[in-house]
Amino acid sequence: MYVLLKHIENLMAMDWPTIAVVCVLCALASYFLKEYLANPPMIIFVYPILVTLSLLARYAFTVAELYAPNKLDQWLLWTILATICGTIAGTGLIGALVALREGPSRRKA
Repeated sequence: MYVLLKHIENLMAMDWPTIAVVCVLCALASYFLKEYLANPPMIIFVYPILVTLSLLARYAFTVAELYAPNKLDQWLLWTILATICGTIAGTGLIGALVALREGPSRRKA
């Protein structure tokens, strides 16, 4: 339990520039994703999922110590890469949930 609480504490302690970059990039991805949704206002529920998965990917990169976070170019590169990974995972998750929701009745037609 201590390990889980430590990870949650580290996630909450993420710096504001990182959160800002992730939020802006996820907002941009959400803008383009809304055109492909059956109900475009549902992007309100997709955006937080993209941000959450992107921040988790960013934290995973930090824990794995894949880069030196004190260098600006590496920080930005890995933050953008984490956002891309989170957006891809979020898009896949939303697509799977929609396919699961529609079920076999829609696939027959």
